[in-house]
Amino acid sequence: MTQSQIATEKVSASGKQDVDEQQLVCFRLADEEFGVDINTVREIVRVPEITYIPRAPDYVRGIANLRGNVLPVIDGRLRLYLPEEESTERTRVLILDIDGITTGMVVDAVNEVKRIANKDVEPPPAVTQGGVDSSFLRGVVKLDEGKRLILTIRPDEVLNIESNKRDSSGAMIDTAKTAEQKADKKDKDELMELQFVSFVVGDEEYAFDIGVVKEILRLTEITAVPNAPSHVRGLLTVRSVLLPILDLRTMLGMHETDAEDQRVLVVEVEGLTVGLLVDKVNEVLRVPVSVIDDTPKLAAGGQELRSVAQLDDGKRLILILNERGLIDLDEVSEIIDAKQDQASSEKRSEGTVEEKQLVTFFLGDEEYGFEITQVQEINRLGDVTRLPKAPSFVAGVTNLRGQVVPLINLRQRFNLESKKADDRTRIIIVDLGGHRTGIIVDQVNEVLRLLAKDIEPTPSIVSFSHEDSSDFMSGVCKVDNGDRMILLMDTMKLLSTHETKVLEGMSGKSKKPAAAPAPEVVAKAPAPAPAVSEPEPVEEDIPQEELEMVIEE
Repeated sequence: MTQSQIATEKVSASGKQDVDEQQLVCFRLADEEFGVDINTVREIVRVPEITYIPRAPDYVRGIANLRGNVLPVIDGRLRLYLPEEESTERTRVLILDIDGITTGMVVDAVNEVKRIANKDVEPPPAVTQGGVDSSFLRGVVKLDEGKRLILTIRPDEVLNIESNKRDSSGAMIDTAKTAEQKADKKDKDELMELQFVSFVVGDEEYAFDIGVVKEILRLTEITAVPNAPSHVRGLLTVRSVLLPILDLRTMLGMHETDAEDQRVLVVEVEGLTVGLLVDKVNEVLRVPVSVIDDTPKLAAGGQELRSVAQLDDGKRLILILNERGLIDLDEVSEIIDAKQDQASSEKRSEGTVEEKQLVTFFLGDEEYGFEITQVQEINRLGDVTRLPKAPSFVAGVTNLRGQVVPLINLRQRFNLESKKADDRTRIIIVDLGGHRTGIIVDQVNEVLRLLAKDIEPTPSIVSFSHEDSSDFMSGVCKVDNGDRMILLMDTMKLLSTHETKVLEGMSGKSKKPAAAPAPEVVAKAPAPAPAVSEPEPVEEDIPQEELEMVIEE
């Protein structure tokens, strides 16, 4: 049914309708036929593009643009407690106008405009066959000797709208002056602009007032907070300040994701600084006040939304968030206080608890570690010269700043499946019998500090399918209460005395040193580990957090 057809029927209804009859726009939801007074139906349209509203009632589909106006849209099935179903070619949206408040209701199909005699309308039953709440119904129309039933709805109850155009005595308010005032306000608003930082979460675009956004960070390693709510990802240390990281996806009722473009928006709310994880940051944009509308009450859900900006003639809707209604400040304060108490406790016990530092690395899915005192530096894998008649675990030699360094393939040494080197492959330089030797590993992970009590002796049954191979290990490290296990290796036990002598013959100085790969120098420790690298603003590259390496250009 087109808008012109409805207008024609309305004229007919206003000019010829008998006092003993009424006209209904009849529509279907599931197996039930419903009707609504034609005077409340402004038009009927196909389902438009709808913008999802977070934390709104489950029956609210979202908001749409209707010729420049923000239109809240509800799902008729869910509102009337009927089973949900996908839209079809027959699905339509009834645009209902109740006292000047316009709302769209999605229905399965529109049947016809039907003239009904009032005598055929009976009071609604307490319970309908389809389970529709009787409070939403005005009556039941029985046609064809009761074979056809039409449930007439009360649109004000369905849409949860109270009349806002009557004064205290119940008389209608003259809205002409209000319309004039709105026109004047629009002229003034077109001259005013506000600035927002826009970003994407899921399929929708959101924004914060630029005044509350302090900076934008790349996503780096986050320290998890035990027993925290699901939307609390953890903590970052930014310029010596603890920054709680909240996942905005989870807060808005969406599933978590690990999108490549994820960023952390650092916002300040009443003196507290919080990081909000978003899928992607779009831009900083200026928006005329004239295109910003208050969030429709029906679609507001909670206090998270402040307003809606309509750009590109309403084709682009941006949901402007209210940071105070979105973030639980008490929860954030508790997280920060708990972490600070933990840090203070650990600091008080530093003098009495022995700690160790490890350089951890991966071979396949397993994580290993060397004590940092055994590691001299870490380099990218450069050109390798293979040697004839060398032991199978010797990959060859490489030129490191003019010095010939033999390379041990740790995968081969541990009888693991061979793997082609890639961009993550690294050489860990250690001292074996007084000679610099490179250990080839799949990937270097981090420099890790842990308590000595968390390192247990190697179980006697441990073996790498090689006689006496368990001698390579000096212990098993338990991290995160044992959820993460690191095999601690002893560089002095990697080779036998005979094998060490074989490597001595491979070491020496090259006469014409070739260009060496850029090394990543690891800070030697017994010196205490420096502070963890802090994340930088999005405009700058960020070094891998916690790895104590300096990459020479």
